Amino acid sequence: MGFGRRALITGLAGALTLAALPATASATTWRYLTIKGLSRAGKVPWITAQIYDPAAKKSWPVMGRDNAVAKLPDKRTYEIYATLARAELRESPENTVVLTTFKLSKGHDKVTLSAKSGKPIDVSVGDSSVQGRIRVHVRHGAMDFTTDDVPGRLYAVPVKRSGVTFTQGSTWTGSGLLYRLGTSYSGGVPAGVTQHVTKADLAAVKVTYRSFGDGMKVNPRCRGAIWGGDDEMWLDAPATVTEYVQPGAACKRELWYESSSHPLFGNVTVGTRTYAKGEAPAETWNAAVFAPAVPGGYRTGDTLHYTPANLLSDGPGNWGFDQFTIANVKLRSGTKTLGLDAYEPDVTLGKKTATYRLDVTATRDGAEATLSDRVLVSWVFKSARTAKKTALPLTTVRFAPRGLDVRNAAAPGSTTEIPVRVVTNPGATAHAVTTLKVEASSDGAKTWQNLPVANGVVSVVNPAETGYVALRATVVDSAGNQVTETVSRAYRVAG
Repeated sequence: MGFGRRALITGLAGALTLAALPATASATTWRYLTIKGLSRAGKVPWITAQIYDPAAKKSWPVMGRDNAVAKLPDKRTYEIYATLARAELRESPENTVVLTTFKLSKGHDKVTLSAKSGKPIDVSVGDSSVQGRIRVHVRHGAMDFTTDDVPGRLYAVPVKRSGVTFTQGSTWTGSGLLYRLGTSYSGGVPAGVTQHVTKADLAAVKVTYRSFGDGMKVNPRCRGAIWGGDDEMWLDAPATVTEYVQPGAACKRELWYESSSHPLFGNVTVGTRTYAKGEAPAETWNAAVFAPAVPGGYRTGDTLHYTPANLLSDGPGNWGFDQFTIANVKLRSGTKTLGLDAYEPDVTLGKKTATYRLDVTATRDGAEATLSDRVLVSWVFKSARTAKKTALPLTTVRFAPRGLDVRNAAAPGSTTEIPVRVVTNPGATAHAVTTLKVEASSDGAKTWQNLPVANGVVSVVNPAETGYVALRATVVDSAGNQVTETVSRAYRVAG
């Protein structure tokens, strides 16, 4: 897949060009540093390095075969973060991470980095059906030097260095399996890393990734202090995977998706989670209905702020967006349209209490191939000048259809029960709901059928032929605030 490839080095913003430098005065006397290297076998390696100035918080990336030359502005002590890669013909490739310091004192200095004292990063999961990849981060201040390789080919030269953290995270993939491990060290690069585990040592999470568009592929990721970063595991959706996760390690879970046949590209994200050793509750991602998870929006003084975020969050509430979605925002007071839109999130309002109408529309570009091709939310609320940042009194409606298959489809002629939940903007006062009206349409929103709400659940009799069901809800609360939310193609009907 084109998305989600690993970048070999990440560093400071702007340090993206080989040996690039920030603009300086023309009177600067440039100095040069040539970095040479030796692999663990004493051969000439490929060098990929970042030269970092901790005082200025600037870095310069360099690379080359046998040597790499950097152009630097000052005589001072620099930190050098490097990967020495053995790539001789008929020899197994390997990478060694090296960290050192060097004081630049001449017009052209030289330093030689050696991988000979590199210690192995030895990680295994006791499962011959999977293949692993290890990613190492060496961090100091604003510097984050990254390299990766497969187990058995990655080494690091030990060094003690105050303020430096060394992290290794590994991801192991196989048919229907995914392992996530990691360890972190402070005070420099450790004298070797050993982590051998089995399934019994880990948390086991069964995860189902549903499909909501043709030709979909999904990429589950985990972000946190010890994890390996952007995982390379792209799956044809729908898919079910058992993930074995290191217990107690914080993981911000994400799911990226794209389509090979239609313009779909985005992600759904959940907050940070940790898992206990043993079997964890099963998870489902990409489950219909895709709609706003929470309203968002706030007012500070006379300034109202609203950004159209999380408009395509999935049924369980994982926040979502799609890069090919067009969002339209309009704020009105009476007959007057105010200057708020998707690209200008702030607008100044009058200090007195007034009634406002905020209309938001999200339209997917790949509408012919996906669910929630169009989501419309219309809020009516009162607002006045605030003494501090205050959440707007907005609500959204969450639909969670039961019994849909992994394509988010119900069988033709079946009945689908849908729990309906009203969600108040975080930080806003939750007023009692006085009106909750829910409707469904199976003819492209030409006609709507009222659905009685019983104990927070509605029932839809699905059409006998294949197609889609749209949902619409209207909520009014005891303070007079209201919302109408319409989701076109909320779920499929298919055999």
